Amino acid sequence: MAQGALLLLAFSLPFSIAITEGALITGLVAVLVSRARGRRFTAPATWLWPASLALLFCWLLSSLLSAERADALFHVRKLYALGLILLAAEAARDPRVRSRVVPMILAGALFSALVGFVIFVIRTPSQPNYRLQSVLSNQMTSGGVFCVAFLWALGAAAAHRGARRWGFALAAVPLALALALTQTRSHWLGAAAGSGAILLALAPRWWWTLPVGIGAGLKLAPHRLLARFASIVDPHEPGNQGRLSMWRSARDIVRAHPVFGVGCEDLLALYRRYRYPDWTFESGHFHNNFVQIAVMTGGVGLIGFLAWLVAAARELARALHAATSADRGLAASGIAVFVAMLLSGMFDYTFGDAEVIYHTYLALGLALAIQSSAGPDRAEG
Repeated sequence: MAQGALLLLAFSLPFSIAITEGALITGLVAVLVSRARGRRFTAPATWLWPASLALLFCWLLSSLLSAERADALFHVRKLYALGLILLAAEAARDPRVRSRVVPMILAGALFSALVGFVIFVIRTPSQPNYRLQSVLSNQMTSGGVFCVAFLWALGAAAAHRGARRWGFALAAVPLALALALTQTRSHWLGAAAGSGAILLALAPRWWWTLPVGIGAGLKLAPHRLLARFASIVDPHEPGNQGRLSMWRSARDIVRAHPVFGVGCEDLLALYRRYRYPDWTFESGHFHNNFVQIAVMTGGVGLIGFLAWLVAAARELARALHAATSADRGLAASGIAVFVAMLLSGMFDYTFGDAEVIYHTYLALGLALAIQSSAGPDRAEG
């Protein structure tokens, strides 16, 4: 049951958070019931477990001390998704299950992209500046989903041979197009950085294909996408100006609540009290993982988050070292998803975006499953 739940979760991640969460809860219950019946956990002992508990403790502590305690504690529930690491680590220890995870992700992502293309074709004639959104809540979320799905496809293509390589490579093409049409600049950067991580991990001699590919894409892109790309470095572009203004407001909030932050509440009302006259948009989060967590949980929570990132990076690197055959593609894609989450998270709150951070949790669980399948000697190196 846990294996089936994991594969359903992988398929639904790109288009339905409701089905995803249902599959996650079902899978976790199955894993815990099997443990209660005497089946031992196979996931390796790792710094990631205490780091995850420390992260949860920091969020709970800051929320208990919050002026909006009920709202803050309600938002802490999001961290239950860390259980996906355990589910994937246990359910994907079987290589046959691991081999199906990426195809399921890509099937769901291609369905989401197809719906997005249909909506795009219908709406563009009346809304020339329409950005592809698909069935997801907004363009930022859509961009994140297509970014990570593209990276899973790229890693699989790099690790396989023959027809399977071409199949994964072809799947990456519409996902890249869908990502481009969302016009989410942060996820464009995340996809580029993640692609670079895959090349370094699996084919370092082919590093030059990344700048060549980006150059070709810019050469062929329509003017609207080129202008959007160029705006990344324009401080007066409304989105950029709004983020800079928002981060100044966050600085003031952190100065007022430096140790434990304000709690894990929705921060829109708080931002409105601190915003500067040059604001261009408002949001319930601060469009930066580190800024957001510093505001919510203060210095204590930020240290906990940094420790969690270090533990996560360690396990992803260990999995790549332990992986053989197709597992190398999974491990490299996991690193790429993590890198993309970090870089995109400099301009968006990707740690709070379920459709994106779930892929990072999934990557970590698969990394642990790869290590446990490889055996202690190889996993330790």
